[in-house]
Amino acid sequence: MLLILITIIIVTLITYIYLKPLIDNLFYSVPNEPKYIHSYIPIFGFSFQVITNPIEFIRSLYLKYGKIFVIYFASRRWIYIYDEQTYLTKVIKSDDFITFDAFITDIFIKDLNVNSQCMQHEESRVLQVKFFHHLLTGDELEILSRRAHDSLIESMKFDEKALANNNNIVNFFDHFGEFMLFGGTESLFGHSFAIEQRNITPSFYKLFQAFDQGLNLDIYGIPFRTIIYKTVFRHRNEFLKRFASFKLNNGESKLINAFEEMFRSDEYKYLFHQHDINALHATTLWVAVSITAPMSCWVVVDLLLHPEALAAVKQELSENVSSSSSIYDKEILTKLKILESCINETLRRVFNAVVIREALVDTTIECLDKTKIGLRKGDIVIYPAYLKHLDQNLFGSNPYRYQHDRFIKKPNQPKAPSIMIYGGGLHTCPGRFWVMNQIKILVTLIIQHMNIEFINMTDKDKEDYRKRLPYDYSKFASAGGPKKVYKNKFDIKYSYKNLHTG
Repeated sequence: MLLILITIIIVTLITYIYLKPLIDNLFYSVPNEPKYIHSYIPIFGFSFQVITNPIEFIRSLYLKYGKIFVIYFASRRWIYIYDEQTYLTKVIKSDDFITFDAFITDIFIKDLNVNSQCMQHEESRVLQVKFFHHLLTGDELEILSRRAHDSLIESMKFDEKALANNNNIVNFFDHFGEFMLFGGTESLFGHSFAIEQRNITPSFYKLFQAFDQGLNLDIYGIPFRTIIYKTVFRHRNEFLKRFASFKLNNGESKLINAFEEMFRSDEYKYLFHQHDINALHATTLWVAVSITAPMSCWVVVDLLLHPEALAAVKQELSENVSSSSSIYDKEILTKLKILESCINETLRRVFNAVVIREALVDTTIECLDKTKIGLRKGDIVIYPAYLKHLDQNLFGSNPYRYQHDRFIKKPNQPKAPSIMIYGGGLHTCPGRFWVMNQIKILVTLIIQHMNIEFINMTDKDKEDYRKRLPYDYSKFASAGGPKKVYKNKFDIKYSYKNLHTG
């Protein structure tokens, strides 16, 4: 009897989820809606295509259905608009749309168990955004960059000592992912908190990976995920609890200090309980590391696969970074134009860059070519910037080809090409300058102080990766490393050099 009841419930649930898009289209449609592309796979819809290779999947839909279309993904309607000027002028600048707030807020409340009051309190949310925009620039940006640099050097020196007693074969992405995690932790939360986390088991990095995986599972809306991935969510909760030991006025950044003082102030402390603060701090660290760590590694991979690019970067470093200068100095980082071009070229080729807004009301926008687009309240409206980044009209007949100096203005060019990695409008990522600085610093330190050999990567592998990197797109909310079946190809044997000079 119980088995029959469970079967009925499951069948009913699947039927509802399968029919929901059709029901919504029947009762909630608005005039001039874009083409709705129906998936015949219950529950998951186009999830498999989106998480395996979103760039090629969305590109195939664009080529088949045009610049505007609708799909169902993660139980939401996603409207793709590959029309940059329309998106910038009619979506980003319109009061009818907001950033991905409602969707993210829902995850915080339902999945991270954050108090709904603190997530929906408009004044405190505005303050937090203001802190991000004001305290990730200028002198504070240089302080954050210096702290990241010092932490990376400390990690390298600690690792060099450990090499005497351990095997020096590691996975490239895991090894430097952990370095970048502690660099971000020390930059934001101070040296004492970072050292504390280094010395506690289970590994802070392993817990961070669980936090990252859990957020992606939440975004995908995987059914029964807390049961299927029980260990992941247990480790995620452990990661949140680590932030309960953080102490105010103990070397943290001005950004975290401002957050803490607001959370615990008489005006707002009724909104923020300790678990809420832990979750917000953990998410701030995740935002700081989840893209910079893997993308830094891909930049190095591209450089090692393209000797001419590596030679150009080495020459630039020798001309601008002396033994007496500091890599984290604003003036030095600004001069590294070739390295910055290499970073942008790697981001362009692999990063799943999009700009996202959510419709607040039923509305209609008109494209520059007079095409009208009807949108429903709650629609997720996306500009797929990655289509631009691989557009043959902008980047040549083979847009995936790596060109290390692509983003350096040539004498015959009116301006250098541009990419859209960090969003757009007033909500452009406030941490974009820190992201670039962190990547520049890690790449520079690896070039200056390390010898690296990919021990499992054949010449054929290298040739294949020059054509297309085996990037893992399954992480919708963060940057990916290599696909699982290719991960061992990025095992390295390494040593240090000149680490104690300068």
